[in-house]
Amino acid sequence: MVVRLTIWGLLAVQGALAASSGYLVALLLAAWDSARARPEPPSRRPRPRLRLVVLVPAHDEQAGIRATLDSVAGCAYPAEALRTIVIADNCSDRTADRARAAGVEVWERTDPTRRGKGPALAWALGRLQAAAETYDAVVVLDADCLASPNIFSAIEGRLRSGAGAVQVNYVAGNPDASQAARLRFAGYALTNTVRFAGKQRLGLSCGLIGSGMAFTSDLLRRAPWTATGLVEDAEYHMRLIAAGERAEFVPEAWVSSAVPTTLRGSPNQQARWEQGKLELIRQWSPRLVGAGLARRDVTRFHAGLECLVPPQSLIAAGSAASALAGALLGSRRLLLLSTATLAAQASFVFGGLRLVRAPVRVYGALLVAPVLVVGKVALYARLSVGRGPKTWVRTEREQPATAGEPR
Repeated sequence: MVVRLTIWGLLAVQGALAASSGYLVALLLAAWDSARARPEPPSRRPRPRLRLVVLVPAHDEQAGIRATLDSVAGCAYPAEALRTIVIADNCSDRTADRARAAGVEVWERTDPTRRGKGPALAWALGRLQAAAETYDAVVVLDADCLASPNIFSAIEGRLRSGAGAVQVNYVAGNPDASQAARLRFAGYALTNTVRFAGKQRLGLSCGLIGSGMAFTSDLLRRAPWTATGLVEDAEYHMRLIAAGERAEFVPEAWVSSAVPTTLRGSPNQQARWEQGKLELIRQWSPRLVGAGLARRDVTRFHAGLECLVPPQSLIAAGSAASALAGALLGSRRLLLLSTATLAAQASFVFGGLRLVRAPVRVYGALLVAPVLVVGKVALYARLSVGRGPKTWVRTEREQPATAGEPR
């Protein structure tokens, strides 16, 4: 009896993991279909350019801020329609001085009780609106990122076509640095490129990553930025979905950022992301799923369910453990379901990397993925006993990414 109940419990858990893998494969197929679709030709009618305000939140970013600002300055967009503002947030270094030396506007903010990107953006956006500043849209770029030369024109095109919120592609800028960097390149490609492209193709809201996102001034008036949690970008995305808005993906433009070059790199950032995701699930999943069902709204329903999809590491670890348990307990059904889940996950990973034309060395880096899986499982074990971060902590930085096309 105990063995049977154990098997049924494991089948229930594995069923959820199988559904997650099936969802990812569906997004992969949609992304491939999107890649085959012919893009609409741009309008040839001469029109005044949208007036864009580029906000660059920065906390002690003196080492990399100049590279980011040089990247912005090199973009193909009229200077008279582009205003760049660095938010020097609670800085103790020369971030503000180096930003001014680059010729951009600097707003210095000092509020030790409300630190972090979310409060900094809320403060800056409130200041823009209070001053009745004239602008059409706001673009947010992190202070450790480089932007593609077409980023502002690509964003403008989507906003002119009716989008209120957009997110460009976010890629790892240093895949050649190490095996760990290549593995993280794969993670970024699968999460930020493949999944977003699939959701866009299916007419869903792609999501927000935090850097390379943009909003029209009208949307910000309808849905003011109030997100100040551990994952402010995802929190604001949920608020937009609840308000009946959606974010569109702009795959033809990108921002790149250097990722940690060791598997132990940036533990605080990983813990903040995962803790923030757990808080979003508690706060938003039931609300959006309920609203989606009540209003027959697929976008709300999907957003409420999608944050329940576990990371690749937990799908792999859980399915491998279930397969072993199926073999030991003599459950052919559990063994087959676990094997099918792992096969679907492999299809998503390899198919996604093929779609983004990942460098050959990235495939080789998958051999060290089990080490990353063990680390993620350990992280979730700590979070499950309440040992996660409670406040914002600055992300550790690698050297700034080099300019050029992402690999």
